[in-house]
Amino acid sequence: MTVLRRMLAGLWLSLAVLTLAVVAFSHLAPALGFRVVIVAGSSMSPTIPIGSILAERPPAGVAAAGDVVTMEMPNGATITHRVTRVVERDGGTWLETRGDANGEPDPALVPASAVSGIVTFHIPVAGFMLAVLGLPTGVACILMTLVALLFAIWLLEERTVLMSPTPPSTGVADGRAA
Repeated sequence: MTVLRRMLAGLWLSLAVLTLAVVAFSHLAPALGFRVVIVAGSSMSPTIPIGSILAERPPAGVAAAGDVVTMEMPNGATITHRVTRVVERDGGTWLETRGDANGEPDPALVPASAVSGIVTFHIPVAGFMLAVLGLPTGVACILMTLVALLFAIWLLEERTVLMSPTPPSTGVADGRAA
C-alpha cells in the first residue's frame, strides 16, 4: 500500500507542478516580450513536435536563412516553418520557407512582412496542457483529477492506519503510573 500511495502522491505532485508551470509560463512569457504559440501541425517534426509551445519574439528586421518563423498567411492560417533562403524581388524582401518534415520548400515565396515572430525556443508537449487549460471544461477536468488523486491518497493512508497493529497495552493510562 505504501508504494501505491507514494506513486499516487508522485503523480499528483507531477500534475500539479506541470499545471502551475504551464500557467506561469503562459503569463510570464508575454510580460518578457515573447508571444506564445501552440504547434498544431507536424510540418516541423521532429525538430518541433506537434503540441509544443513556441516562444517567439517579434521580428526586429528581416529573418535570416535558418531562422524558424511564424507567418500569418492571407487566408488566415498561421504557419511555422524554417527560412531556407531570403530573396530580393520587385523591390521587396521575400522568404522561401520549408517545414523540417517536408522534402521540398513551400511552393510560394512569402513576403517578409508576413512574419509575425521568430521562434526563440520551444517546449515539447506543453502545448497540449495549455490547450486543455484554455477551456473551462479542461480546467475542471484537471482540478477534478487532482482532487480524485488526493482522495485516493487519503483513502490509502486511512487503510494503512487501520490495518497497522496496535501497540500492546502496558496498563498505564495517559502516561501516569497506576
